[in-house]
Amino acid sequence: MCKAVKRGLTLLLAALLAVCALFPSVALEGESAGLENEPPEAASEGAGTEEPSENPGEVDPAEGDTPDESREPEETEDPAEEPSEEERPAENVEPAAEEPAEPEKTLEELRDELLAILGEGEEAETIRAEADRLIALGDPNGTLRSYLEGAIRLRQMQYEMQQLQAELEQLALSDESLAAMDQAAAAMENADETLERIRSEVSEAAARLMENAGYDGTGDLAAMAASALNYADGTETGRQLAAIILLDSLSGSGLLSEAGTVTAADEIRAALGRLTALTPGMTESERVRLERASQAIAGVSNLAEPMSPGWLVSADRRLTLTEPVFTYNGAIMLSIGDAAAFAGGRVVDMEDNDAVVIQGSGIVLEMIKGSSDAYLNDKLKKMPAPALVFDGVCYVPLDTVLESCGLARMTIDNIQLIYPVK
Repeated sequence: MCKAVKRGLTLLLAALLAVCALFPSVALEGESAGLENEPPEAASEGAGTEEPSENPGEVDPAEGDTPDESREPEETEDPAEEPSEEERPAENVEPAAEEPAEPEKTLEELRDELLAILGEGEEAETIRAEADRLIALGDPNGTLRSYLEGAIRLRQMQYEMQQLQAELEQLALSDESLAAMDQAAAAMENADETLERIRSEVSEAAARLMENAGYDGTGDLAAMAASALNYADGTETGRQLAAIILLDSLSGSGLLSEAGTVTAADEIRAALGRLTALTPGMTESERVRLERASQAIAGVSNLAEPMSPGWLVSADRRLTLTEPVFTYNGAIMLSIGDAAAFAGGRVVDMEDNDAVVIQGSGIVLEMIKGSSDAYLNDKLKKMPAPALVFDGVCYVPLDTVLESCGLARMTIDNIQLIYPVK
């Protein structure tokens, strides 16, 4: 039993020493307080172990219950353990240095800054004079300072807005450039398809010339190709007419080499020959008769030149000639009867013998003999030559009739090719 008491006292002393090591100030304060309250006799005896009582089986009640031998001793904290962060002394941290406040600008500095923004001009001089006057007065109410600072901020905002507007314009230009690039890319994708159509539906030679001219699906070449393909309707007449129109456009574009221009001219003649063979002709005797009549008209008029009826080739509709054709001052003339039949209309008899009228589907062409004025559906038109009468037959300019019918004319050597405008 004595051994158990000694063991308990030893553990109690070890715990006390650990507390003293961890909290020396508390231990000292507690010790000094205990010394003040302890009787002199107890103080002189010290903190040693007490002598056992006369009855070894009893324990002094002041000592408390003796711990059971079977109970494990409580673990004590290691005196060498580092103190917690709360007990650790704070490190010396230097306070962050505060930046000195920017000194307030003087009125003169604000004035000069605003004038620098404004530049030279009448407005700047007016502001300078007024600012100098207020500066001389000392600006007691701060009105000048408020004005100068506000004006500077306003000008800066205006400048920033201008910069932003310029950036937006640049972005818009970039968008337009991107859109143009997209269109060019799409055109490149369609270029091969268009060339293949021209090669198969129009002319192999025309497709080759377009490639040599740098066709990329854009620009004038693309417009020429699209125009020619409008005539390629699957018929042989449409094919030859499309080839002639495309080759003629290429020849006059300036995009072909000298050899390419010669090739285009040869291909045009070949296509025209095939097209002429497809149109109904006239008998040899009829051709000779009309040629002689044309020469007779040219013999009685200094401005008239004879013309063979075979020089007129129509790719759109049948042209039947019953009277001669000739040129008058460079304009091709044909009889009003043949013109009305070609336009799909008829000649209207008028009470005024000098008036001649062709009435057809959707057209009314009024002319006066001896005059170059004409009225197409009540709209004044100037004809290249006046309506003329030879041997009792009235002749009118071919081009005026073609315009009223939506047709055009192309000269290839001596041949006048008539074709629809598409």
